[in-house]
Amino acid sequence: MCENILVMKNSDPAKTRQLSLPGELNRMNADRHHREIILLGLPPVTPEVKGMWHKGYPVHKGETESSVNFATLFAKKNGIVPDQDLLRGEWLNFVDTLLLAGFHLHIIPFPEGLNRPDSLFHDAVFIRDGGMIFRSIWIKGRFSVKDRIVEGEYHSRLISAKLKKTVITLPKGAFLEGGDINFIKSAGGSYYFGGLSRSNRAGHDFVRDIVRPDNYILVESEGYHLDTVFTPVLSADNRLAALIIASESIKARSMAQIRALGLPVIEVSAQDATGAGDRLGDYSVNALIAPGVLVNSSRFSTPGVEARLKKLGIERFVAPLTSFRYAGGSVHCLTNELF
Repeated sequence: MCENILVMKNSDPAKTRQLSLPGELNRMNADRHHREIILLGLPPVTPEVKGMWHKGYPVHKGETESSVNFATLFAKKNGIVPDQDLLRGEWLNFVDTLLLAGFHLHIIPFPEGLNRPDSLFHDAVFIRDGGMIFRSIWIKGRFSVKDRIVEGEYHSRLISAKLKKTVITLPKGAFLEGGDINFIKSAGGSYYFGGLSRSNRAGHDFVRDIVRPDNYILVESEGYHLDTVFTPVLSADNRLAALIIASESIKARSMAQIRALGLPVIEVSAQDATGAGDRLGDYSVNALIAPGVLVNSSRFSTPGVEARLKKLGIERFVAPLTSFRYAGGSVHCLTNELF
């Protein structure tokens, strides 16, 4: 358990304050479920780089057509460039929301080497994608999106230096992005759901042999990452209570495997995921969970979903992240658990 956390409370990332345990942090509920999360801080504004995505959102695509990031295509088509004051305000509110929801945070400074005019085609703030922490190791991802490969290098160096984790790399031919991983350790067993859009079987099999889940399901979907169409839900007693899925984006054989688990499936519309046609989705399904807790960027618009979550005893926390949605990411993308 970390002894303290660093929380940005000012638009200037250089200006920070410490919250020490147990005092103020306990009053913000962070002692409830003891879930540790890492985040990457926002890059500082410099004379050359005016903020995150200040020249627009980069369009990324993996090995398949379905792996293209529709949100960035939408942003490019509509000439959307984030307002930096709004982006920073949303991020600061997001940090406060995670604290209120009971998470312990490790906020790692944004790598200086990526905050340069010649290095702006990344989405490094989405630290989820760089890999996965499991006990004393960092399983380093391998990006199928060539413009994002450099992110994995920087994430690994930071996590090795700041968190003292041993970095291990995937075998040749294996691809893995953390947004394609949903790993749950519950009172009823462990579950590993792996997306096959920007990751492949070899990448997931490598992780499976390390974490040894009780249940292992690989999911074919139209979402460029599994976490854009899928999220588990944990009950307050840490049991897998349901799966929220934009089922229209999941291949039928994968849905059959998921349903065979016998878990309740809460189906949501494309609007609660990445969207459909020319309409950008809300990314509500891109959520961070803990026992009895679900944090996302907006209420689910699909009728009945919020009522079902309430019936399951799930406490809801919402932090709007519109500036990040246009990059195709939200709450789950911005965070990474320590297992």
